[in-house]
Amino acid sequence: MFKPVTRFKTFGIVCLGLLWLSLEGCGWAQDRDYGNLLKNQLKYPKDLQITLFAEAPKARHMAFDDGGVMFLSQTKAGKVVALPDADGDGTADRAVSIMEGGNGPHGLAFLQLDSGYYLYIAEEHRVVRLKRTAKPFTFGEPEVIVSGIPTGGHSTRTIKFKDGKLYLSVGSSCNVCIEDHRWRAAIIRFDVDGKNEEIFAHGLRNSVGIEFSPYSGELWGVNNGRDWLGDDHPREELNIIRQGKHYGWPYCYEDRVSDPDFGARYDCERTELPAHTFTAHMAPLGLEFYQDGTLPARYRNSVFIAFHGSWNRSVPAGYQVRRLQLDAEGNIQSDEVFIEGWLEKDGSKAGRPVDAAVSPKGDLYISDDYLGVVYRVTGK
Repeated sequence: MFKPVTRFKTFGIVCLGLLWLSLEGCGWAQDRDYGNLLKNQLKYPKDLQITLFAEAPKARHMAFDDGGVMFLSQTKAGKVVALPDADGDGTADRAVSIMEGGNGPHGLAFLQLDSGYYLYIAEEHRVVRLKRTAKPFTFGEPEVIVSGIPTGGHSTRTIKFKDGKLYLSVGSSCNVCIEDHRWRAAIIRFDVDGKNEEIFAHGLRNSVGIEFSPYSGELWGVNNGRDWLGDDHPREELNIIRQGKHYGWPYCYEDRVSDPDFGARYDCERTELPAHTFTAHMAPLGLEFYQDGTLPARYRNSVFIAFHGSWNRSVPAGYQVRRLQLDAEGNIQSDEVFIEGWLEKDGSKAGRPVDAAVSPKGDLYISDDYLGVVYRVTGK
């Protein structure tokens, strides 16, 4: 059995946010001036407020359980934690250990089955599920559902459920190449027990952020394009991912533009066009649909996308959260910056947004794996 380990919240002058009593300790947080970042550096609409929900080193993917509690993967630390806010004050009370020593745990998803309530965790090489044996945070040993996922290259795995099927996103092994493994650069679909594997869609170099639209029911996903074609190409993509379709990589990009290395090997007319594009190399990672909640009414019908930021662009780009305004049917109407300020004027970074998630109460949360925190966004 996994035995939860709790870490209680403390406050101090040096640690400006939550202090998790872990190996990082207060020494890890001494140089993080969260107050200045939140009040002076981040730029966002005046009808919103952003607060620190939790400190969590290497914070990546978020999911909420049936009690409204956030579960968070700390991928590079090999951990998954629960972050309850029992007193409802907008900050996590403690961190409850759910997994330690994992192999790059990233994607998280909950599923109620006849046999019980499960937390699915996507590690680099496999997908496991943990059955909850007692509320709120006691889970059994991991049961392997999907094994043999190829490792190396793009290593994060994201999972979603719809209509009794598990959808798994696996990125490419390289910048641009012809893959040997059919699961690479693809969305693979399984039954919830890992059986009946099939390729749902391919040609997706690294679609870390995937989410089913509450409007159409279709799978939306952001994709990271290849490197080393200059600052402006290929543009980052938002795709509506449909069964049996090819989304270009490594042969084509953008509006069916032929890749200089591999384009001659495939007919680009056979590939799907992106639903929307963004500045190249901004690295979109997480997306979340928002229909209604605690944000002001004008934010209804939105998609929020977290851009991790470029690493090899001559002029850095990204390090922001963008908002796509949708109409009542879920069609894209406009694209705007929602939160920015993690990119310093000298090109250095103060943070790197990873994931966006809306709680059952309607608050918006953003994870940041560089600063190691989770932000809470609400209306004033």
